[in-house]
Amino acid sequence: MMRSFILALASLLICCGCSREPASAVPGGTEGSLKAGDIPVAEFELKIYEAGKLSPVGVGITDLSGNFRLLVPTGQAPLWLSEGDYIVTLESVGAGTPRLPPVYRDPAKSPLKVKWTPADKKLEVGIPAFK
Repeated sequence: MMRSFILALASLLICCGCSREPASAVPGGTEGSLKAGDIPVAEFELKIYEAGKLSPVGVGITDLSGNFRLLVPTGQAPLWLSEGDYIVTLESVGAGTPRLPPVYRDPAKSPLKVKWTPADKKLEVGIPAFK
C-alpha cells in the first residue's frame, strides 16, 4: 500500500515538472546586469522599451548576482536587442528587496535610458545606491 502511494506521488511530481518551462530556462537573449552603486541587485524585473514607445519589447529578472537575460514579453523566446535607444523600467519582485520610487516603473518617466550597439557585450543598468 505504501509502495503504491510513493509510486503515485513520484509519478505526479514527474508529470507536474513536464509542463511549461520557467522563463529562466529559455536559452539565449541579450545579457545584462543591474547594480545599485557598485552592489548587484537581485530579484528585480526589468522591462525594456524602444525609446518613445509604451509597450515593452523585452523582460528580464535579476538573479542573486544581479544578472539577467532578456526575453520577449511572453517569456517564451530570447530577445536579442537591435541597435537603438531604449528605456528600462524596474520593479521589485522579491519579498525582501527594496522598493524604488514609482518613476522607475513608468516608461514615460523612467530615468533609465540606454543606447545599445552591436559591439556591446552586456546591457549594464545602474541605479543610485540604496540608503
